Amino acid sequence: MGGQKRIKLNRIDGKTESLCIFGHPVAHSKSPAMHNALFDFLKINARYLPFAPEPENFAEAVRGFRAMKFRGANVTIPYKTEFMEGDGTPRLVDELSDISKFTGSVNTLYWKDGIAGGTLCGTTTDPYGCIRNLEEHGVDAKGKKIALLGNGGAAKAIAFTLVEQGNKLTIVCRSKEKGQALADGLNTAFNGAGVAVSTFADFASISASFDIIINATSVGMTPNDSESPLPAECLHAGQAVCDIVYAPPMTKLLQMAKEKGCTVVTGEGMLVHQGLESFKKWFTAEVAGHTNEELTAVMRKGMQG
Repeated sequence: MGGQKRIKLNRIDGKTESLCIFGHPVAHSKSPAMHNALFDFLKINARYLPFAPEPENFAEAVRGFRAMKFRGANVTIPYKTEFMEGDGTPRLVDELSDISKFTGSVNTLYWKDGIAGGTLCGTTTDPYGCIRNLEEHGVDAKGKKIALLGNGGAAKAIAFTLVEQGNKLTIVCRSKEKGQALADGLNTAFNGAGVAVSTFADFASISASFDIIINATSVGMTPNDSESPLPAECLHAGQAVCDIVYAPPMTKLLQMAKEKGCTVVTGEGMLVHQGLESFKKWFTAEVAGHTNEELTAVMRKGMQG
């Protein structure tokens, strides 16, 4: 599969491979534009389409994906949490990555060893998109003191990767009990990683001690773009502040951070980088020899139409 013939893509023919994104709704997704731009750039004979099965038909849609041997897929809301049983065993797929087992979330479907029709695997590339986005803005997220706002699905995935990379992490959320549950899970998974918890109400008193602040909540997203998860007094010059929200690109949180002299990292880059990590799962050989910078530039151009 990885050594398929490169062609000039100007039509769909009998050899065109299919990929998709599952979501409901999904018409707003920028993923088809990003991935189809890469197919054209790399001369890969494939197309990526948005599919919005009704919730009661989602399992059947995944079985259809398997039966027709689609090359790969992304998964978005509300289906990311449909791939694991209550006891932690895989559902609809054959294998789950460690990070998907921990978070219960999947955003990428791919075939093990590239063998379509073989072992179907589920993982999430969301947190790696966040890390790559920070790195692209010159922020090294290794061995740092980081405050992560939120304890939902996105926060869990990002937290897992941040602790995996040796960071000193504090979970900041409304409910200390829910935050402590996430911290306990991380400390168990990483053998006493020392993950701490703070409420938003208590965060101001410790906010100056962090190198990086990451918003993994939806606060500030359009249409509520006048809101911020933190007040300005929690932001300090020299910190890096990242928001996973990408609409609007400059959220209220990032506007305040910029005014305070912080390095600001917008959410759009996370979308691009998590998309590229998925793409590498499907087309490992095809991206060899190309830099991340080159490929993400193509994806961004595709998103802009």
